Formats: sequence, C-alpha cells, structure tokens
Amino acid sequence: MSWRVASARPFFFYLPQRLLPIAFNSVQSEGCGWESLEPIATMVCMESSAAAPTPLTQSPKVYRAMKRDATDNLPVVGSTRSSELGARPGVDITVDPAGNVVLDESGMSVAPGWRNLDFTRIPKRLRHIVPGAAGANSTSCFTMGAGPFRRDEVANGLELIPDQGPSQVTHGVIAPVRVVPLDHYQSDLANTRAAWQIDET
Repeated sequence: MSWRVASARPFFFYLPQRLLPIAFNSVQSEGCGWESLEPIATMVCMESSAAAPTPLTQSPKVYRAMKRDATDNLPVVGSTRSSELGARPGVDITVDPAGNVVLDESGMSVAPGWRNLDFTRIPKRLRHIVPGAAGANSTSCFTMGAGPFRRDEVANGLELIPDQGPSQVTHGVIAPVRVVPLDHYQSDLANTRAAWQIDET
C-alpha cells in the first residue's frame, strides 16, 4: 500500500492509527508530516514546487560581411577596416578626448539579413542572388543571434541599436551599453568572435 501526494496546496487526510506505520514509511519522503497521532492521525502534505523557469531570451540576429580566418572559419578581428570584427574609431564609433566611447548610438554596422548589407559589402560571388554585389570575395557573410532585429543586448557590454525610420529597418549598429574605454569596447566585440557563423543561404 502506498500514498502519493500531487497537489499545489497543502491538504489533510485522516488515517486510522493502525495504518500509521505503513503510511509513514510510504509518504515520509513525499513532503508530508504528522499533525497529530491520537486518536486519529492527521497527515499534512505539501507538494514542493519549483520556481517557474525564467523564459530564455534570444539575442537579436544580426549579419555583417567580414574577412574569414582560414584557420577556423571565424571572422578576423581588427579595427582598421570595415570588413573586420571591430569598430573604426572616428568612423564607426565616436571617441572622446579621454579615449572613452561616446554613447551617441554609433557603433559597428550590422544588418538584419545579409541581403540587407550594402551591395559594396556583399561578396561578388553572390551576384546570382544579389545583382550588383561588389564586395571582395575574401569576405563572408557572418551572422550571430536568433532573435528579432530590435534594440536589445547582443552580448556582454553590447547592444543592438537599429536605425530609426521606416518599419522595414535594414541597418543598425552594435554599440556599447555604457561609457567604457575604447579598448574595452573593442575587446567586447572581439569576445563575440566564436558566436559568428557563415550564412549565405
């Protein structure tokens, strides 16, 4: 004989005293306890409830054309060219005289899809898909994330800021979420390297 408790709230039931030893052995591991022992035992049971899981959020899905490192097929890190994983100071990201980034919604350019990239960035080998593509074939279309292209965190210390304008946004930037030294921002960008993968489908 066994009893199993399945309730979200405490409840009571009663047992004749002669059944107490059997009942106790069966339910003592089910979160139950004895309220009294005579003349009839009252067993109080409470189902243990785990906290509701926190919904997982997905970082925005972004695309960027970058040089591919042939050793691991990941983007090349740098801050001197638009085809590198990084931001060009004074071009992509504003830097103050103290060497800190300025939170003026500037940052490393990205798009919601590789077809939305500027045609000068899309590799020429993809002209059969995007007529007029004029980018270097030494670059690849990389992507990371899986969520909607909206303002949200993309990685530690970084957020996506889509352009303001029409409902069909085709460009945005990955910007710092707080004022930090330029090197810190570049390091945060470089730390996303392993998350990027090629997608030219």
